[in-house]
Amino acid sequence: MTTTVDEGLQRLMGAAAQWEQGAWCLAALRLSGRPPGDPLGAAALTVLDAVGLTGAVDGGSFTRPQLDGLAAAPLLQTATLVSGEYRGWSDHTDEAILAQGQASGSAAAMFRQFMLPQYPDLAARLAAPGARMIDVGTGVGALAVGYAVAFPNLEVTGIDVFDRALAMAEQTVREAGVADRVQLRRQDVTELTEVAAYDLAWIPAPFVPEPAFGAGVARLVEALRPGGLLIVGHGKYDGSDLDNALTRFKTLAYGGTPLDSSTAVDLLTSHGLRDVLTVPTPPGAPGLTVGTR
Repeated sequence: MTTTVDEGLQRLMGAAAQWEQGAWCLAALRLSGRPPGDPLGAAALTVLDAVGLTGAVDGGSFTRPQLDGLAAAPLLQTATLVSGEYRGWSDHTDEAILAQGQASGSAAAMFRQFMLPQYPDLAARLAAPGARMIDVGTGVGALAVGYAVAFPNLEVTGIDVFDRALAMAEQTVREAGVADRVQLRRQDVTELTEVAAYDLAWIPAPFVPEPAFGAGVARLVEALRPGGLLIVGHGKYDGSDLDNALTRFKTLAYGGTPLDSSTAVDLLTSHGLRDVLTVPTPPGAPGLTVGTR
């Protein structure tokens, strides 16, 4: 019996040490952007160098704010989650919500890399004057801004029901200099009434509660112009047991809709969308299922 207990204790301590290492690596990623000569920043860079990430950070595909958000969001969110007073997304601090938004700002770059090659006609549509996109659950507006910057003729409508996030989104849009092309509205996706108004629509299932998500997808299909594309962001449930368990855990913490690829494909197909498929994305990125009206 003693041997069994010792083995269990060793496994627990080993796992905890690995998890702690991950948290500190994320902290190093965030602090690696400190000014030259800062001792803590220099030490953080040695951590990134030890795992071969220095080149990926310097001059990579992510902006510095996006890297900061990618690193800080899980640290800040889990800190709130374990505080004992967590009830939902609105309990997060402004810093945690901003970090999540900054991380999502890289979505436009992912879209151009992983999706546009498969939809060449859409690339031309988004580059044309009058192109429109709707961003459901816009949060602090970073994703909306990312698309507006990537496509200079694109007009983006960002909707959300979270007043505090929308206030931060107004500042994000203003500072990015795209306020003339990004409109923010306090609106539930289930209340969307526009028809044939958008060329591109985005909805993130992990952040939208199930009743609103199901009704919202139906509204978004109606809101698409013929040939327009709907993108559903969702969890990935085809990984290891740990990956799948963590995806469910995070979705529950976010208060959103657990959705796997096959269910997402069935959902979009049932709404009459064409060419429905799940696009391969890198590890750590959400699953993306898309369909054309």
